[in-house]
Amino acid sequence: MSTRELSSGRDRRQRGASAAVWPAALPALDVDERELLADWLRGSTESRRWQALLEAAGPVRIELAERLADRALTAGLCTVTERFARGRWQRTALQWVELEALQAALGLATRSQREARREALAARLEALMASALVGEAAQALAESRMATAAAEARAALLDALLAWTSAGEQGLRRDFALRLGHTKAIADGEWQWLERHFDLPALGIAAFAPTLTLAGDLGLQWPGGQRLDLGAAAFITLPVDALANLQGATPPARWWLIENRASFEKQATRRAPGDALVWIAGRPTRAWAQAMARLLAVAPAPAAVSADADPAGIEIALAAAQPWVDAGLAWAAVGMEPGRLSRVGLPALGRYDRALLDRLAGQVLPPELAALRDALNERGVKAEQEGWL
Repeated sequence: MSTRELSSGRDRRQRGASAAVWPAALPALDVDERELLADWLRGSTESRRWQALLEAAGPVRIELAERLADRALTAGLCTVTERFARGRWQRTALQWVELEALQAALGLATRSQREARREALAARLEALMASALVGEAAQALAESRMATAAAEARAALLDALLAWTSAGEQGLRRDFALRLGHTKAIADGEWQWLERHFDLPALGIAAFAPTLTLAGDLGLQWPGGQRLDLGAAAFITLPVDALANLQGATPPARWWLIENRASFEKQATRRAPGDALVWIAGRPTRAWAQAMARLLAVAPAPAAVSADADPAGIEIALAAAQPWVDAGLAWAAVGMEPGRLSRVGLPALGRYDRALLDRLAGQVLPPELAALRDALNERGVKAEQEGWL
């Protein structure tokens, strides 16, 4: 065997190649040897225990492992540490020579490349956190321990979502998936992740038509005498397109907009006479705002807006109230008082929350929302409206 001792003792020695071909060139390896070598070289460990390498090879590749270890040693891909026991020298570990170069030669990702990917992903998520729409999801992704490739895929979903909403697009899930390459580009698990962070129908991404969910004793009228009484059920969800031609409605005493779905449904069963409730469904989209503008045109009334007591809730409340601002109608935030932050055990503000507060710092807000903004800064915690509404 073309090897030489690099160091030796009475019961321990290290050997290397006498005439190494590596790092100048890889030795000729058959397919099985190359596949096993690639299996051994995944990761960032320059020294591997021989027993761990045998376990990676598995019982059906033991002979292949022995042969590959000998070839790797004589070619200079590695050095070997041996221990003298039971009358013979036995391998205990292999040390790779120029590990990253060897990984690159086999088409494997190196530690430097993995670190560069993680740094690029961190910068990408940091930029996404500046978005009012996807910032919260980006922060959760940044704080997770998800594998880099999976996190990159989800960051791509957030980028696509930003592009979709910026273009004001509406369509089915397959239409959105086309932004990622093809109609099946988004797996079920990724759709579920998006659903946890966003109200997709409200963002114009639905299995069917975008909708608006309402509650109250409202009588809606369309041309031709068609009529719908919302009081027949605790709440009713209507396609947004159906409201485009709305001709008339019974004006409520007030409109009450509620962000949290559980809170909306609870209040819908308890509503006071004269109240008309609307589920905000996340950050209001263009379709949602247009539907509300049509409702206000035929049934004008002031609004109460209730969202979470957090920075995102302030922005959501402002966006939801915009149709009232445009129509010159009064509105006020309700259930978003600073006192909501007094409970024990509330979660701390994250980086995304702090970025939103920085953005809100320069805005002139209604008094109740300005007070909440200041309390969030002072106390450093946030609260979801489901806890009290």
